[in-house]
Amino acid sequence: MIVRRLRPDENGKLDAIQSLAFSSSYDMEESDGGGLEDEVYGAFLDDGETLIATIFTPEYDSFYYGKSYKSVGIGGVATLPEYRRMGAICAIFGEIFRLAPERGWATSFLYPFSYNYYRQYGYERVMKRMRIKVPAYVLEKFPRNTSAKMYIKDGPVKKEEMLAVYNAYAERYDCMFRRSNAWAYSAKPHKSQKLTYVWYDGETPAALATFRCEDGVMNVSELCYTSPDALRGILGFLRMFEGQVSEFKFRELPPDSELELMLGEYVDTEYSLESGAMGRVLLPQILLENTVYPDEFGHFRLQIDDPLAYNRGVYAVEYVRGEAQVMRLPFDSPYDLSLGVPALSRILLGGERFDARRASYMDGVKLSGTADDFFRAFGGGRPNNLLEKF
Repeated sequence: MIVRRLRPDENGKLDAIQSLAFSSSYDMEESDGGGLEDEVYGAFLDDGETLIATIFTPEYDSFYYGKSYKSVGIGGVATLPEYRRMGAICAIFGEIFRLAPERGWATSFLYPFSYNYYRQYGYERVMKRMRIKVPAYVLEKFPRNTSAKMYIKDGPVKKEEMLAVYNAYAERYDCMFRRSNAWAYSAKPHKSQKLTYVWYDGETPAALATFRCEDGVMNVSELCYTSPDALRGILGFLRMFEGQVSEFKFRELPPDSELELMLGEYVDTEYSLESGAMGRVLLPQILLENTVYPDEFGHFRLQIDDPLAYNRGVYAVEYVRGEAQVMRLPFDSPYDLSLGVPALSRILLGGERFDARRASYMDGVKLSGTADDFFRAFGGGRPNNLLEKF
């Protein structure tokens, strides 16, 4: 078996596998065989040309404590049925993990078909998603306004304005991706029926909402804002659609979304919480060195039990006044806390509150001493979020 990146001329091979794996229509004879632009890694038979499995690996800048670091998305995981259970996907993951240090991928994220399956590669669920469904009357507390403009090709809203609002919102959340282009927003809303409006505080873009109106329901897929007044403002603008919709569904919200606080209504409303993306720490030293630590002095020794040799070891950390010194020691050195990679990923990226007692219920957690200083630094449950799908 040979693992390598697909060439631009192998788009047809990729489409054929994706069609079978995801039950999507594809006519090989009618395909124009366009060049492949995405970064995709595949497993081939020993001839180097017969493609049997694929993984898309889009690269992003992911926020962590307000700074952004390289992250790799995992998508389009597919194997031809006749070659399944032969280790092809495992081999591709091996190549992705091999590339991580040279590409600087500190973290990785994916949307699983099975959480148990991807734990074997070190991933763990790090994202919860809240959805809120409310009747239109709940928004009556927000005064109607016309301070928003629709994004459309050659229209009044500039791409830079949308990106400024989105990235200001994203910086508040670990895991969120920085955006440098407007691919997520439809420039032809009349055709796609996917509308994005930017709300302005005077001349300053301050909030945005992306949504579809279907069967009397507004489905809001993105809601980004830079202040409480901006959130109130965009909600007041959405009321301008009351003649078309009688219900609002807000999707893809973080569990601690301020929208719930601002709505403040629980009669005739529905709040639901579901599991979302999985994440994996690929280069833990980057995260350990760039965490914003407590002001008071602390120290701990963290053993990271990772199959990846370049991560496996004990990390001796001393911190004070928000910064830390990190030294990597041999794996068999004394430690205060030992974490397998799924547990490490959930604690560092998962946006949950942890102490030693709660962490001990997870697989891969071992306590050998006092880990109070570790949980003082990492147990606070920093908010996270993720809007991209891949």
